[in-house]
Amino acid sequence: MTIQATWQPSQGNSICHLTNGTAEWRADLDASAGGDTQYPNPHDLLDSALAACTTLTLQLYAKRKGYVITGVHVSVAHEEANGTYTMNREVKVSGELTPQILDDLLRVANRCPVHKTLSGQFSIQTSIA
Repeated sequence: MTIQATWQPSQGNSICHLTNGTAEWRADLDASAGGDTQYPNPHDLLDSALAACTTLTLQLYAKRKGYVITGVHVSVAHEEANGTYTMNREVKVSGELTPQILDDLLRVANRCPVHKTLSGQFSIQTSIA
């Protein structure tokens, strides 16, 4: 799927409208740049992709393995320093879980598709029309 982002000056704000053709969402600038904190900024969207993918991957894996979990909570924060974007992810899984199951879930969290993508090399091809 292709993500489309649009903005028009006539809106009277800086909110960017996003769609993948079926779902719609919005993003805005950081509050320090005049954005509305009701909407995530682009870094929030990037961090949320990792958090959502981790949560969904663990949900599917636990169901397939028959693990008795009562909840998954993933938090992602980031730091930027010296040209490095560091994502700090904390995974909390509740339920009837042995240390071996928790190790297995950690292994799977580190293999979610977004984690694998973000851990690889990127190439961004940009054109302007």
